[in-house]
Amino acid sequence: MRKLASTLRFISAYVRLVRNPAQLDVVFKLIEGADGSDQSGAFERFFGRDDVQALIARRMPPLELDLVALRRLPEGTVGRAFAEFIDVRGFDITDLHHHNAVDSSDPVVQVKLHLERSHDLWHVVTGFDTDVAGELGLQAFYLANIDTPVALAILSGGLLNALLRDPADGRRRLEAVAIGWRHGKAARSFMGLDWAALLRRPLAEVRAELGITEAMAVEAGRLGAAPLAAAA
Repeated sequence: MRKLASTLRFISAYVRLVRNPAQLDVVFKLIEGADGSDQSGAFERFFGRDDVQALIARRMPPLELDLVALRRLPEGTVGRAFAEFIDVRGFDITDLHHHNAVDSSDPVVQVKLHLERSHDLWHVVTGFDTDVAGELGLQAFYLANIDTPVALAILSGGLLNALLRDPADGRRRLEAVAIGWRHGKAARSFMGLDWAALLRRPLAEVRAELGITEAMAVEAGRLGAAPLAAAA
């Protein structure tokens, strides 16, 4: 019964995603539907990854992001760049607190918390913007970098939306996906990063350690808004 309910949630969310891939709540519903209860195929491969198992074993506390404190960090740090990223777009970071941290002892919830709360930090480091093309580019990066099963569903929904509702944006979305896949393959795995420890470090330095060159960040951001530059 639980598997059937999860499948129905997934299908319902996927249909809504195809209609409007810009809805953040729909993405969360899609993730809820793919709850990992059926540990076979893509989920078995994902949770069997060494970096995913290492994250689960470390039992890191859920990431907490204090925008007031991050705005005070020096220019060019990851945390300051993140705060500027959020402020410019008028985002509410509590929208990323979809899963309850009280349940973080559950390995599946732990991984979901890690990914959802660090999502916009992935944007900052990779350079992808937050329009539909940028989100699809980042999902392609996810798929290439950590092989997360939900990314493939989001990618297919975003491209199907272009075919049915926004064909003029199709080529731009495909180009973003191609860039994201290429960059995700080239970069070091982002899974299990201690983002809290990276917030005070220079963005350029963190990008270099993760295999994201400035040229890659510029390429990722050029299809949308100007990419975040890392201060020297």
